[in-house]
Amino acid sequence: MGKRFSTFLLDRILEQEKKEREELRLRLIEKLFKTFDMLSHEIPIKEAYLFGSITKPYRFQKDSDVDIGFIGLKDEYFFKAMSVISREIGRDVDVVQLEEHRLIEKIKKDGVKWIKENSQY
Repeated sequence: MGKRFSTFLLDRILEQEKKEREELRLRLIEKLFKTFDMLSHEIPIKEAYLFGSITKPYRFQKDSDVDIGFIGLKDEYFFKAMSVISREIGRDVDVVQLEEHRLIEKIKKDGVKWIKENSQY
């Protein structure tokens, strides 16, 4: 007859890691919105949508990149926006211009939206 073993410690460690990943995800969303606020004073952006794993509780991983869709991000500011955001949050970002993106409606419906307040653009 086989001996049963407890997975209590493993379960506890996995639960703690899951909690830490979720806290990281929420902190990143907050930091991203602050970065968008700051960036909107340098680059004419009005709306941004976070999509992908960062929008899903407990799905974001420590090495996940961040998917961001912008409305109104002009070509000449694309790489500046991507590099500033990546530097500010300390991880890779995938930036898309939503106006002509094939998944625009899904991203707008399911994404986490940021809007520039008091837009001058």
